[in-house]
Amino acid sequence: MAVVRGKFTVTSVTDRSATSTHKEVTLDARYSQSPEDNSYASATPSGKITMTITNPSAVEALPIGGVFYVDFTPVS
Repeated sequence: MAVVRGKFTVTSVTDRSATSTHKEVTLDARYSQSPEDNSYASATPSGKITMTITNPSAVEALPIGGVFYVDFTPVS
């Protein structure tokens, strides 16, 4: 089975606990006028990924405005 790849932008990082140990990170499907972004947008015109993260290093690696490829690889 093939790997599916999407292109996403981090759109928000929100505290989800009183002690700020849980951060909710939201990524939305990427769209812009660049040819590469248009090729992703034509296949995935909308999409959202929301994760609750407790690892501070992982949260720092996903800054608001950061653009990332997201690969979906089947578990065999």
